[in-house]
Amino acid sequence: MRDYKKLAETIYSRKSSREYDDTSTELLEGDPDLMQVFSVETLVDDIKVAVRVLRDRQVKNDRSNYCLAFYSEDKPRYLENIGFIGQQIELELQAEGLGTCWWGMKKPSKEYKSHNGLDCVITMSAGVPKAVEKRAYPDGFKRNNADEIMIGNALPDRLIEAVRIAPSAVNLQPWLIEKSDHDYSFYLRQPKGIMEKLIGSMRHIDMGIAIAHFFVQAKANGLNLSFDFNGNNREKALFIAKITLDA
Repeated sequence: MRDYKKLAETIYSRKSSREYDDTSTELLEGDPDLMQVFSVETLVDDIKVAVRVLRDRQVKNDRSNYCLAFYSEDKPRYLENIGFIGQQIELELQAEGLGTCWWGMKKPSKEYKSHNGLDCVITMSAGVPKAVEKRAYPDGFKRNNADEIMIGNALPDRLIEAVRIAPSAVNLQPWLIEKSDHDYSFYLRQPKGIMEKLIGSMRHIDMGIAIAHFFVQAKANGLNLSFDFNGNNREKALFIAKITLDA
């Protein structure tokens, strides 16, 4: 059975690793199906995806021995789905003492840019870090305050906090959340500057990452979740999903 409490604890200590040693790790050797190994959930069930573990000859990787490549078919919400899947894997690997780092601009060599008809969306460096890096909570997280990511007057809770400290491209934290009773609506706010416009699609991946943190914390709390992808946009904010909690 998946240990969601351990994953939730990792949310509050995780830190991206950019320096790795040359040590091999059995967990990433070969080409394991990490989605199956870790019982990874998907955000959207009807999107074909694949996760592959690549090595130096398969991706120009000057960081680590391993690089995870995330493949998907192009369908509505496929970027959020990849972020949701990838962040679960990141938490699983870091819970095992390995290092990871989302790598938005790094793509595999030509022959590995697609897999079984699916295109590579994004990669993640992985491996044995030179030093196991953990953050001190809360001071180790440079993030927006809860009132900067919440819409309305509802009080923040542990689920909101798990989202607040999620990683994002260039730490731009593009999410907004509206809480109403047992419902939490997620929105992608309008880009604030040139950088956010340049990273484009990665902001949607960031939304999936944030929802993954919410999902893991909710599961650790013994809650069930249902997702609704039909909703209205707000002024300067794009509706992504509504999550309803059931005890």
